[in-house]
Amino acid sequence: MPNGQHHQVLIVGGGTAGITVAAILRRRARNIAIAIVEPAQEHYYQPSLTLVGAGVYPLAKTHRPQASVIPPGVTWIRDAAKSFEPGKNTVQLQNGDALTYDYLVVCTGVKLDWDKIAGLADTLGRNGVCSNYSPTTAGYTWECVQKLKAGDKVVCTQPPMPFKCPGAPQKIVYLIGDRLRRRGIRKDCMLDFFTHAPAVFGVPYFARALVKVAAHYGIGVHYQQNLVAVDGQGKTATFEFVGDNRKGERENVPFDLLHVSPPQSPHDNIKSSPLANAGGWVEVNQATMQHVRYQNV
Repeated sequence: MPNGQHHQVLIVGGGTAGITVAAILRRRARNIAIAIVEPAQEHYYQPSLTLVGAGVYPLAKTHRPQASVIPPGVTWIRDAAKSFEPGKNTVQLQNGDALTYDYLVVCTGVKLDWDKIAGLADTLGRNGVCSNYSPTTAGYTWECVQKLKAGDKVVCTQPPMPFKCPGAPQKIVYLIGDRLRRRGIRKDCMLDFFTHAPAVFGVPYFARALVKVAAHYGIGVHYQQNLVAVDGQGKTATFEFVGDNRKGERENVPFDLLHVSPPQSPHDNIKSSPLANAGGWVEVNQATMQHVRYQNV
């Protein structure tokens, strides 16, 4: 690839969002030059990972070769973006090349910040500690679910916002509840859902319905508690209260299966770029998704 290659539309990120934008643009404007910057050779459909963890869907069906999902006529640049210079309409790649553009679409997603929870990275994927947020760990969730027996305790967590798919942290606890019901041992196991938020879901209309779903499965919902540490060998999860009444207090909760929805952060290349706001995220108009300072982003 020659240094300084120019595209009318440059899309950084080849996940579902990037691929969808490229496909829509290609259908509507067949003559413009579109490129996707994406280093991964495999494309995962991430929403299906929750079903993998519940044994409903095989992991093999959640991914395809990246080349097979790139829309025809769209250039695939198999590298990662290192930095952004929106004032110069330029993206620097990890390999040292520079790409220029007329319009930039940022679809980099989020970083799964496992290390923000003490001890989690050391025990994830063993000791009953699992997560559907990664294709490398979703299969282990199903392994753990199958091993549950009467008397076991299941703990599922939801981190502070922002994170992708706000429903995913609690979908798995409902699915586990249904699996246990089918096996006839639901009432013999404890299911608990711990959320950093003051409500089970951010939209009140859905929250009212989900409270009923949790009650149907006998799930204990614990509000304004955030997972801060995991002792895999000791089978203990440590939660910190964030509400005013007990703010800062900590509680150790035993588990046999711990499903963790990890804290999520902007990628470092976004956080350090001129595109970022004070929180490190791309600063856009929430109504239009257009950057507030760079009109062609």
